[in-house]
Amino acid sequence: MGRRYRKKNNLGSLVFDVVQVAARLPWWGALLLGSVAYLIIAVGLGGYLEAQLAAQEGSRYYAMIEARYGRFMWLATWVGNACFLAGLFFAIRNYFFGSNAQRIQKGGVSVLAKLLGRNID
Repeated sequence: MGRRYRKKNNLGSLVFDVVQVAARLPWWGALLLGSVAYLIIAVGLGGYLEAQLAAQEGSRYYAMIEARYGRFMWLATWVGNACFLAGLFFAIRNYFFGSNAQRIQKGGVSVLAKLLGRNID
């Protein structure tokens, strides 16, 4: 029996999933996917966590909650930025070259989007 590859199921793996889908879409679909992923993850999830943190402001556990939610908010912003960059890259690429990216290109874009997403605030 062969081994099955088990993909990690975390928020960071969402970037690779967006890359896989955006590589197959037309240019306007890739741009729309990147924008929607940014809005849902960075703005939606990040805003929800900020609202939850603001609701706990009077609590005596506020420092602990702030440290925990602060990390999640940073992660949501990072993943949202990386998804937008991946969508933007494939929008430009698919506009000029068509939507037939190879596996090596998808992996490279995923890594590059994750690296650049960390530097954008």
